[in-house]
Amino acid sequence: MEKIIVIVFKNGQRVVWEQNEWDDYAYDGTAFIVKKGNKWVGIYNFDSIISVIVKEKE
Repeated sequence: MEKIIVIVFKNGQRVVWEQNEWDDYAYDGTAFIVKKGNKWVGIYNFDSIISVIVKEKE
């Protein structure tokens, strides 16, 4: 089953990453990083984030 990443920000905006847009992710203590092919394709300061959810696509 396909997974998605949903990032919700304190300002109410949200970002959804579909499974074909990423293959890994990381958290380094200050930022949430979305990776594709060992390259960083998204980096988000965790101070601006309310939640990060990795879930099965509905």
